[in-house]
Amino acid sequence: MTRMFVVSLLSATLFLSPTNLAAADRVQAGQWESKMTLGTGKPMLTKYCITAADATSMNGDLATLRKYLEESTAASTKGVCTVKNVTLTANRTVVTLVCNKNEVTNTTTYHGDRYESTSSNGATVSGKRLGSCPK
Repeated sequence: MTRMFVVSLLSATLFLSPTNLAAADRVQAGQWESKMTLGTGKPMLTKYCITAADATSMNGDLATLRKYLEESTAASTKGVCTVKNVTLTANRTVVTLVCNKNEVTNTTTYHGDRYESTSSNGATVSGKRLGSCPK
């Protein structure tokens, strides 16, 4: 599996729409845009919608978040990747994924309607909420 695939996977499963509407909320449903950069390469922009159900799971306690990440990672990678570790502290998550022989740890910090993330493989991701999902 290539580094770019692992980075793209992490973007899809881990960098989900953060916001702090209330002290415990890290994620808000809606349309988001993320910008991922790997090394000196050209940034990749992605737009995606987060459902209310996904937001509820992402805002849950550690067990709820871990279950959500395990299920979404297994589904999006057809079982190739697994979640090795998840930690949750206030507005920060640290998640380690293993895909074949590649292990990548991501640290994401949430700031209202935006977030930033760094990865052990050198990738950086920043995201912002754009508003409601298009109908």
